[in-house]
Amino acid sequence: MNISQGLKEKNRAVGRINELKLKIRKNNMFLSGIQKDYNSRDLLLILQEEWAYLIALKTKIAVANLGIVDKLVKLAEAKAELGFWDDMESYSGPKENVSTRSERRGGGEYVSVEETTFSTITSLEVSEEKNRVQKLIEQIQDEIDNFNATTQI
Repeated sequence: MNISQGLKEKNRAVGRINELKLKIRKNNMFLSGIQKDYNSRDLLLILQEEWAYLIALKTKIAVANLGIVDKLVKLAEAKAELGFWDDMESYSGPKENVSTRSERRGGGEYVSVEETTFSTITSLEVSEEKNRVQKLIEQIQDEIDNFNATTQI
């Protein structure tokens, strides 16, 4: 099995584990005289086998990924950078934002104060950076996908 197939199988194993945990919780407590759908002890044994399988599979995937660990780190950091640019507030060009707020003065009275906010990095620059990082993410992801499809675990 290649890494791509291993990742899909890992997700299926996680799904099976979650289903087993739910069945165990639902069937562990019951009223006297009421028949249970499942025996929690039997399910627990299956759950423990699934956990062991998942650990072994994730370990194989991790070992196989050593060849591209640099790309995995770059991808994670590029996604973090894209999040930074997504959250960046900016204005177009040298535009400014004027707003007012109340400020308390020495005598306790409040007065209106006008504030002007400027944007050092423009919205056009933010858009360009987002496009740059998105292209980088796509390039790295393509390289990872190719590696995953061709590397056996």
